[in-house]
Amino acid sequence: MQIQILTSQLTGRLRYVGHFLFEQQMGLRVEWMFCASDHPSGAWMNYTHHYYADAFNIKPHPILFETGIKPQAVKLCNIGSTKAFFPTPAGADFPFDILAATFYLLSRYEEYLPYASDQHGRFPATASLAYQHQFLDEPIIHHWIKAFQQALRKKFPFLKFQSKSAYFLPTYDIDMAFAYKGKSLYRQLAAIIRDLLQMRFSEIVLRWRVITHQAKDPYDVYAWLEQLHMEQHIQAVYFFPVGKYARFDKQISVRHPIYRQLIATITSLHTSGIHFSYASFLNEERMKWELMRLSSITGFRVLHNRFHYLRFCLPDSYRMLVSTGIVHDYSMGYATHAGFRAGIADAYFWYDLQAEQETSLQIHPFCWMDTPFIQSKCTPEVYAQQLWMMWEKVRAADGVFMPVLHPHYFSEHPRFYGYRQAYLQVIRQIVQHQ
Repeated sequence: MQIQILTSQLTGRLRYVGHFLFEQQMGLRVEWMFCASDHPSGAWMNYTHHYYADAFNIKPHPILFETGIKPQAVKLCNIGSTKAFFPTPAGADFPFDILAATFYLLSRYEEYLPYASDQHGRFPATASLAYQHQFLDEPIIHHWIKAFQQALRKKFPFLKFQSKSAYFLPTYDIDMAFAYKGKSLYRQLAAIIRDLLQMRFSEIVLRWRVITHQAKDPYDVYAWLEQLHMEQHIQAVYFFPVGKYARFDKQISVRHPIYRQLIATITSLHTSGIHFSYASFLNEERMKWELMRLSSITGFRVLHNRFHYLRFCLPDSYRMLVSTGIVHDYSMGYATHAGFRAGIADAYFWYDLQAEQETSLQIHPFCWMDTPFIQSKCTPEVYAQQLWMMWEKVRAADGVFMPVLHPHYFSEHPRFYGYRQAYLQVIRQIVQHQ
């Protein structure tokens, strides 16, 4: 179906968010018009400062007609029990400018403004509008869209929107491919000395048994994961680090045959991408070098990325992804907090605010990462509850649930005991309900 939208000016920002909301999310074809007399008898929306009785009227916020970046006066409002912002005046057919508010969140407008970065140079969750106004844990754009559809249908009962359903797509960061296998002699000796000093003698015994091929490496859970995926008919995405060893990049050497074989095997079964190293932050030459390393193993051009430690800043990091040929990024989320950084649980194209243009880079946001829960030593029961709770939020929104997971946490090593079973339990429940 089609909807016509009257505007005084069709900017890049308006075209971008209009395509996302009406075409991608609602399944309506948009026709832009600049004269009210041009509309036929069908559905049309008036996005000007005038009022037309037979139109769906939204008075536009100026952000979509501006160029450049400046602090915005963000006034909060409510639509039912859902929070929103950029309210419209009385008499409008919708209580806030959904186009402007959606653009603000999708473009990550606030991340272009001055902020105090965290210790890793990242935009902190606590600086976000969503965190400060307590809607970070909701896929709020989906809630807005459902309310918007109801309001549009009230005005134009013949409108039909596309139906969508929730989808589960687990993603895995291979930060530590193995606990003991594939590590250099220096790293093995250093670890043994550390274990001796801390009197962890069982670790020394297990390490010896693994490197002498008497026992399986406890982090080698890939066959178990693949069996789970096959049984539950699940596709997954894997990200492999291939940078140099450093304080925050502790993967085994990409030159080691066992790691190369793991990469080749998983890449043949699932979508795979690069896990750009911590050291590659804002370093395009290092990014290109790491891409060449991974491509030399897989034999394919690398199209997918997630930044290690989610260490990126806008627009520079994303511009480097575009420049190096990355087409899909999976870093849009927070390492410290569960929630919806861009307010959405679905893929969208990145809009470069400084260049004022939509790009070819597709963003795949996530809302849940296992690391904060594991590091806080939560019980497997709490882990499962939190994972299930976020799935329920995404399912209610008919979005894509794409948790960030680390396979070594599914080890049966005593340090992580119970998380494998918790994950298995939640996976089975999700598959039953999606």
